[in-house]
Amino acid sequence: MIRLVATHALGALACDGRALPRPSRPWLVDLSVLKPFDFVLPGDIAEFEPRPDFARWALVDTPPRPEDALRWNEVEADGRRLLVCDRVILVRVSWDDLDAAGYVQGRDVTIDGRRFSCRLLSGGEAFRAGEDGYAGGAPGNEWDDIVGGRAHVAGAPAPPARAASDALDAHALADPHNRLWNWFGAVSWTREPYRPDPRVRVCRGFHAAGYFYLNTRSHRHEDIGWRPVLEERPR
Repeated sequence: MIRLVATHALGALACDGRALPRPSRPWLVDLSVLKPFDFVLPGDIAEFEPRPDFARWALVDTPPRPEDALRWNEVEADGRRLLVCDRVILVRVSWDDLDAAGYVQGRDVTIDGRRFSCRLLSGGEAFRAGEDGYAGGAPGNEWDDIVGGRAHVAGAPAPPARAASDALDAHALADPHNRLWNWFGAVSWTREPYRPDPRVRVCRGFHAAGYFYLNTRSHRHEDIGWRPVLEERPR
């Protein structure tokens, strides 16, 4: 069984030693490329590309201002507890950038004196059905089980059913499941290469909670970014 245990405020994303505000509009930052619906404002997620050096970026201790603290959904699955960030916190960052910094498979970080391995969720190595992104990824991945709605998560709302004919709108943005996971208008990098083409990486979200999407590993986009996952290390 998978269950949502709690939501926590913990740590912050910092650049050059300064804690940044938690994104309040956690979706694509450039609406000239794609606009989900009329009247939506551009997202306010931090952008890596203007300062493309992970020596300048870090997860740091919980800041004094509540609006700067990151939020994490604590999920218990298969006897493990994961803290999954509830939104993308950095865009215009490539999978290769994250991999070079150690954040794909797991990098040790310390927040408020607690030691964690920080990594990405697994997202599936192939489409679940044909090339239908709305069907999700190949079975057995964390994204579909925790975020995408393929498994029942006790204590969490179910995602809305969505298909290719459904346009993103204000109702999708306000949906309780999106308010928990913020998949609307933002794509999260996941760990796996795409099995049919190892030059490509899997990312999830944007059009639906379980949407399966592909992009080249080196590209930096306004709508694709970093959603960290924390696993606590033993003391």
